[in-house]
Amino acid sequence: MLNFIVVIDTHLMYFLNDTIRNPVFNLIMPIFDYDEIWRIPLIAAWLGVMIFGKRRVRIVGLGALVLIIMTDPISAAVLKPLFERIRPCNVLPGINMWHEGAWIVIPDPILQIYKNSPSLPSSHATNTAAQGLWWGWAYPKAKWYCYGTAVVIGYSRLYDGVHWPGDVLFGWIIGGMCFLLVWYMSKRLIPEIRPS
Repeated sequence: MLNFIVVIDTHLMYFLNDTIRNPVFNLIMPIFDYDEIWRIPLIAAWLGVMIFGKRRVRIVGLGALVLIIMTDPISAAVLKPLFERIRPCNVLPGINMWHEGAWIVIPDPILQIYKNSPSLPSSHATNTAAQGLWWGWAYPKAKWYCYGTAVVIGYSRLYDGVHWPGDVLFGWIIGGMCFLLVWYMSKRLIPEIRPS
């Protein structure tokens, strides 16, 4: 059974990373590889919400903080070391990878380790799934933007060659479970947080 899953994951990886490759995605997908580009604007937006927002918005902002405090350590510090899955860019020849500011094709044989950290689950997928579900639930008019952002960021991990499809799917599941826990607790403890 495990071998079957690995075969499916490999075929999906080649399809999603190489077969449907195109110039538009080549420009867009690397943007999501740079956490440092997004970190400061997101922290500034969160601080703005917490300082200037109304009570409900601040509560939603606190829920988002609780989620990131949950999802990031669970994915990066607990699950990745537990599974120790090797990244596709370190084992699959012919994979396209965004590496040091340029697209490369992983050679055969592979002579270099491109990413030293384990692969399963994708922390990007875990974090953005939880956040997308949370903000989409809190603000239903923006839900498709929130969900779509999580999907695009998850797909970027495959397109950039650093995660397997199973890593992203598992990350989405973990992020969804964390969202459900925070959602359930917030509904019980803070009734005024209902969607606006």
